[in-house]
Amino acid sequence: MAFSFGSSINRRTFVAGSLATVAAAAGLALHVTTPRAYASDASASYTAGEYESSARGRKGTITVRTTFSDSAIDAVEVVECNDTQRISAPACELVPQRIVELQSLAVDTVTGATFSSNAILQAVADCVEQAGGDVAALKSVLPPEKQATTEAIEADLVVCGAGGAGMAAALTAAQAGYNVVVLEKSCCIGGNVLVSGGWLEVLEGVEDKKPEMTDGYREMFAQTLQTSLDNGIDPAIVEKVQADYDAYYAAGNTKVFDSVEFYALDYATRNGGPVEQYWIPFAAGVTDLNNWLFDEGYQIRDTLIGIVGFPWPRKAHSMDGKNGDAFAVVEHKYDFFNLFDAMMEGEGLPVQILTETPVTDLIVEDGRVVGAVGSCVDGTTYEVRSRLGVVMATGGYSGNQDMMKRYNEMWPWDADTIVPTTNNYGHTGDGIVLAQGVGAALANMGKQMVFPIADCKDFSTETIVGHGGLGLYVNTLGKRFTNETFNRFALAAAVMQQSDEKLFIISDVNTAGITDGCNDNGYPIDALLADGQLFMADNLEELAAQIGVDADALIESVENYNAIARGEVADVEFGRANMSEADVIAEAPFYASPRTWAAHVTMGGVAIDGEYRAINEAGEPIEGLYVVGECTDGNSGVSSMSTGRRCVKGIIGA
Repeated sequence: MAFSFGSSINRRTFVAGSLATVAAAAGLALHVTTPRAYASDASASYTAGEYESSARGRKGTITVRTTFSDSAIDAVEVVECNDTQRISAPACELVPQRIVELQSLAVDTVTGATFSSNAILQAVADCVEQAGGDVAALKSVLPPEKQATTEAIEADLVVCGAGGAGMAAALTAAQAGYNVVVLEKSCCIGGNVLVSGGWLEVLEGVEDKKPEMTDGYREMFAQTLQTSLDNGIDPAIVEKVQADYDAYYAAGNTKVFDSVEFYALDYATRNGGPVEQYWIPFAAGVTDLNNWLFDEGYQIRDTLIGIVGFPWPRKAHSMDGKNGDAFAVVEHKYDFFNLFDAMMEGEGLPVQILTETPVTDLIVEDGRVVGAVGSCVDGTTYEVRSRLGVVMATGGYSGNQDMMKRYNEMWPWDADTIVPTTNNYGHTGDGIVLAQGVGAALANMGKQMVFPIADCKDFSTETIVGHGGLGLYVNTLGKRFTNETFNRFALAAAVMQQSDEKLFIISDVNTAGITDGCNDNGYPIDALLADGQLFMADNLEELAAQIGVDADALIESVENYNAIARGEVADVEFGRANMSEADVIAEAPFYASPRTWAAHVTMGGVAIDGEYRAINEAGEPIEGLYVVGECTDGNSGVSSMSTGRRCVKGIIGA
């Protein structure tokens, strides 16, 4: 296993992996016996021995074994961790180390891994109680004050944010021989991709992975082209797509058709935005991204599928079945960021990553952005100057309640509404605010994509069970209430109109998307059932009782849905097109996945030109400041990794 987690001991990482971190992430015993530099209390007293305890983290339990002498905490072992691997790993390494070193339960948590950090502290506190120690006394022992220092660094390029777009930018520059410094707010690289399911969109080059064309897909294709014409899109583009489609099947192909131009039409009808100026170049960038990943060894598995809001089958998971990060205790060498780790290590790329170091200021000289300032939690201020400028890739603002409400133009929220989010730690619009501070204009800030089927307990996207989120939706009355293939804006609005703003995705053994005991995103089904995030029954009557809906209504909804899937009747009420025998829900066990809405991505952001330079209100570029990913106007999702590559290729003339 080759991981390169950012260490917050000195927060400076090139590509060095930590075996202890990897062990913790994989649920193996992590034995920390760092020499103690501080004593909590010379008279501390314990019943010597080993004690074990567990506490709930973000996604699951973390189990800790603590070893005591009669006067000290001698060792802390994380023996099992069921939180998201890459996010929790620094906490599993550093929190036990700090506890032993300081003989304290008042140690710092790890930025971005607060749930995991607190679970470890809670479990160790319970071990202290078991050993007869004084928990309150240990919580009163404060760590030493941090020493404020400033360090200057010279680089060719500074990247702010180590998510998908930021890391794609950093690695593209580094592969061309440029020295790159990445400032990252959290404890690890990955950003929202770690908690998104991480579906890669693949348009070309995977004919064997495409599903067969069906009447449902033919109808959806025709609808997309007609909607494009109705929306005033250049007929020449629509005609080209139709001609390419016809030529594809005339050549004897039987798989689902796709192309750069069709991708552009599809997304323009679902998300809005100009086809020629935006979506066609974006789709071309996605293809470039795919080719780069494939050349570096990335592999996809199984048949391409559609997912909620984007039903055309072009979504792919990695060969290991997971793109973002691993929940299950398995090796995921094909995941994006494990691949990036391997690239940095194997190719010796000049990338320096400063974790737990959010960017706080941009350095501007003579009207040009020439660097960035990062403030590390250890007290170090990094002043990083860059020859080529700064790439801002800090993400959107779905995690910022104030900004979500201030810019909201779409949703029925008021000042008292609590807006949940699917987002990972740190997506609070920091880069947008910094860009504004140097004169950048903003655009389309009111366009916010709400995820319509987030988990009811933790608002995550990874726990979905049911046909990639395209299964039968029923409300708390057991009744179907929408076309499950609508865009996410329409679906979220429909969910908000239901009782308790809640739905259930109904599926069976054939449509649940369960493989080897895990859902599409690698999440263990047993864990979901145990935590009440999924329900399973041998018949629909029992399933209805478990989820508290009327059994007759649920059975009727399933029967009507199946009749549409079999082609016996048209979906007159909701107009769903892409259904076939494969969608039928008829074979036990049956599943109900409870879902609700949550803020997902913000589609507005810093206004940019065609070279990804931030622009001011007059449309003039702010030299040296480039903006990519969800931080910009229009970009979001895993595919926005392509914007990091396109931006840097433009900067370096590649």
